[in-house]
Amino acid sequence: MKKPTKITLIAILSLLPVTGVVIYGVSKTYFSGSDNTPHTGGYTEVDWRLLRELDYQTGKRSDELSKLDGKFIKVPGFVVPLDDNDTGLSEFLLVPSPQACIHVPPPPPNQMIMVRMKSGKTPQRSWGPVWIKGRLHISTHDSQYGKISYMIHGDGAEPYRMEDSVDPLPPPTTP
Repeated sequence: MKKPTKITLIAILSLLPVTGVVIYGVSKTYFSGSDNTPHTGGYTEVDWRLLRELDYQTGKRSDELSKLDGKFIKVPGFVVPLDDNDTGLSEFLLVPSPQACIHVPPPPPNQMIMVRMKSGKTPQRSWGPVWIKGRLHISTHDSQYGKISYMIHGDGAEPYRMEDSVDPLPPPTTP
């Protein structure tokens, strides 16, 4: 074998493992959708104060809110069922308080999230407040339930529980 061909062959063979790692990393990021997926970065916890920063009439929103569009989030709220099907809640509205519903007057569009859950991941009607996890899409649009500013493609639901406090309050003292 000629010397340049031998050197080229050795160089190619020594770079194969590195090339494989790079291709694997790029394809994993590409096929997972973003670097904020549940597989690599978890869900970003969002509260309703941030969601209210969307001006649904003009479409203006804060930079922090804009960064969440298309990302995986976790948001607490109350389920407003859209049908009477007892088999599960595959599509529902999520609102910030138990008094909010779609009757007159409905909440503002920036305080309603249309949720479409993946099969088998639906919340139970008896849970009360829930955490909904999924990919957020920001876009105010008309629906049969009124204007809605947010859509979540839900990955999961769980009963709402407050995180345990890192610095719990001391027990009360009696005089």
